[in-house]
Amino acid sequence: MPDAYLVDSGVFIRWFVPQDGYQHALEVQAALLGDALRLETVDLARFEVADVLRRKGLLAGILDRSRYTTAVRVVDDLGVTIHSTDVDAVVRAADLAARRAIRFYDAVFVDRALEQQLPLLTADAKLCRAVDGLLSTELLRGVAGT
Repeated sequence: MPDAYLVDSGVFIRWFVPQDGYQHALEVQAALLGDALRLETVDLARFEVADVLRRKGLLAGILDRSRYTTAVRVVDDLGVTIHSTDVDAVVRAADLAARRAIRFYDAVFVDRALEQQLPLLTADAKLCRAVDGLLSTELLRGVAGT
């Protein structure tokens, strides 16, 4: 395991909602809490995590309102480094999205991983394939590669 990753929202979601890759995501969280690993992400993760946890956690009955509102703070509360997305990053991400046929939101994470020269830790096998050869990626163990 590297000493740092740029992490997309899917990893954070798995800290609260059991799904493929859940166990590996919890190992990553434990390494972060034990100061054995540094995690970085983009400001977009706050919004994406809050939205997905609302749908897959709160509305699904996995999280109550109190746990949900606590969970949306986790990226900040656990000391994950959060990078701002300025207009130049938006333009670079738009170009990446167009060139690699990936979602714009995914391209924001890819752009920042490239900028920080960090491997991207993700739960998205399709994204790993789409950016193969561009940057180092790691798919959470337990996530199907299809």
